[in-house]
Amino acid sequence: YAPSALVLTIGQGATAAESGVQRAVTLTCTPKSSGTHPDAKGACTQLRAAGGDFDKVTRIKSDTVCTKEWNPTVVTAEGVWDGRRISYEHTFANPCMAKAGKGLVFEF
Repeated sequence: YAPSALVLTIGQGATAAESGVQRAVTLTCTPKSSGTHPDAKGACTQLRAAGGDFDKVTRIKSDTVCTKEWNPTVVTAEGVWDGRRISYEHTFANPCMAKAGKGLVFEF
């Protein structure tokens, strides 16, 4: 089997480089769901359904209503997914948008 093991983070700031990490978890999806993620099984299921595409996980529905304030939240994923090295970063404009778009993967 190809390994899938990740470190996921959430921070306040426009980029990972300029934000402090507020929360971090580990997520392993192969051979079984595990790690410090509070819903490892659900997060792995969501990632598998998205084909490991984090952009699909963080996509916000078009009917989402949030204020237009700029108070950025950044999420990151580093590690290996299905045997491939990945480094993912996504910035949400504010906590409301982050809540709407983080899915189970970044729900911790």
